[in-house]
Amino acid sequence: MRSFEKRYPLLMVFILITGSVMSLECVSEPVQKIGEYIAPSSIAYMQNEKVYDVDPLRLTVPVVPVQPPFRYDSRPLAERTIGSPGYQLASSYYYNAFYEGSEGVVSISVENLGDSTVFAYEFGLLDADTDTWYGQESSTTIIPGEEKKLGYVSVYVPEGAQEMKLKLGLSVLVRTQSGQWYDYERQYFDEFVIDAAQEPQMEDPEHISNPGSIFGLMNSKIDPYDTGVRKMAAVSAKKYPGQYNIYQLCSLFDDTKSKIDYISDPRGRDLWSAPGDTLEIGAGDCDDYSILLASLVEAIGGTSRIYLTDTHAFASVYIGNASNTALTVEAIRQYYGDMPVYYTTDEYGSWLILDPTSSVYAGGLPAGTAPVKGGWTFQNTSQVIIIDVAPKDQE
Repeated sequence: MRSFEKRYPLLMVFILITGSVMSLECVSEPVQKIGEYIAPSSIAYMQNEKVYDVDPLRLTVPVVPVQPPFRYDSRPLAERTIGSPGYQLASSYYYNAFYEGSEGVVSISVENLGDSTVFAYEFGLLDADTDTWYGQESSTTIIPGEEKKLGYVSVYVPEGAQEMKLKLGLSVLVRTQSGQWYDYERQYFDEFVIDAAQEPQMEDPEHISNPGSIFGLMNSKIDPYDTGVRKMAAVSAKKYPGQYNIYQLCSLFDDTKSKIDYISDPRGRDLWSAPGDTLEIGAGDCDDYSILLASLVEAIGGTSRIYLTDTHAFASVYIGNASNTALTVEAIRQYYGDMPVYYTTDEYGSWLILDPTSSVYAGGLPAGTAPVKGGWTFQNTSQVIIIDVAPKDQE
């Protein structure tokens, strides 16, 4: 079961309303067919033979810390009786495909091109057609010459919509030369347009769990004991110290996304790189990302698995039964904002999607899928192969 939960430079007194809009998606190129890894005579046998069953007693569930994930800076005191200092900002947006009748998520970054420090205390998107505001509070200081990601905004795409006309709104304080702060309140950037696709039909491809040779091959690549993997995992997890928790997973996802670039394999050969190699190179394709993320999850005590479709690979992490899942979803929203959170569900519980080649946040949809009412669906794949990561003493 596939589920989700939702809860131009102008005068110096104005925003520089230039911006870039980028769609984020994994490059669509086939994952090497399973038959290319093994002898053709063993393909049918391999696909029907399940060689590993998950031990429910060894599944680990991330805890949800009592403390919130971030401490926000206090908002400076401001007044409008002083002269306005002026400022210049540029914006960038990253998003996945929008579908009617569902939520679309946009990642928003702002660069300070002026000479004055800016404090953003609110940001969001305005639906220009319905005048609906989707926003959240912020606590982001941006010094001159600096670019920062403000966060993520989820907007509802109405049924029947073919496009969304959106405006970034930003409420800012600007520091004067005397050290005082001037409140510009909410200002809007130029309108930008994102196309919306029709809601797809639900598809039900064949699911195959832990088939022989591919199970062994994938598990041989995953290495939570690699020194580079352990170092990166420790750096990410130390931001939210303590026992294995959901904020550590979000941090792992974010660091993987920011530090590893997407690059295709050499022509004529599909490489499944060891995680240490991916870290050393600083780049990889979707299967390299999934192997690395699964290794990182295991390195901090989590339980991971990998999904392979005809054209893609992505990782996931076990988050427990229904009650644990509900708590985890709310924690993810505390971390990222009010996002739709996607996961799969089987007899063991729920598995949170982790696909940095496609999504801008942990729990976003993987490439080659789309949202539908009440959940999500795979698209244009004949089968889905599920590879559980076995503890090293069970291999």
